Amino acid sequence: MIMEVVSIILGIILLGTTGSGNGWFDLHQLIFLLDPPSLIIMLVFTVPVLFKSGVWNDFKRAWRLLNRNYTCHLSELRRTLDVVEMMQKQVIYAGVICMLMTFITIMHNLSDPASLGPNLAVAILTMLYALIFEMLLLPLQLEVKRRIIDYMEVDTEASANKTEDEQA
Repeated sequence: MIMEVVSIILGIILLGTTGSGNGWFDLHQLIFLLDPPSLIIMLVFTVPVLFKSGVWNDFKRAWRLLNRNYTCHLSELRRTLDVVEMMQKQVIYAGVICMLMTFITIMHNLSDPASLGPNLAVAILTMLYALIFEMLLLPLQLEVKRRIIDYMEVDTEASANKTEDEQA
């Protein structure tokens, strides 16, 4: 699962550094993908929810599950899955809200054609950040679900063995 997260990040960096489809890598292209205010707004819409609802530790557990040696109980896995799925929704909703707020600003300042391009770029970057965060949360969701299934299979096997022992 760590490889999936790394491949997502590397893919974004490689895609962001390819200049105008000419096949050459230009690190200066990454500057066009950086918009700190949009990133901060996305974090403001998502991170406080984790702290306010008291599920920060469950979210951290999702990242720890990427380590194969980390183990926890089924109840913790289910809480972690709920938190990851909540964060996926939160990130998408935050991206859409930020994008719509930027579009409202664009419509308000439509008389200034010079600001149209930069403002549209900000709106698109905000949604891009939301989708990147979502892509990073998907492997977490998959790992938590896999761990739940593994836990249930072990529990089912133990129950079957116990039943066989009782019958003998």
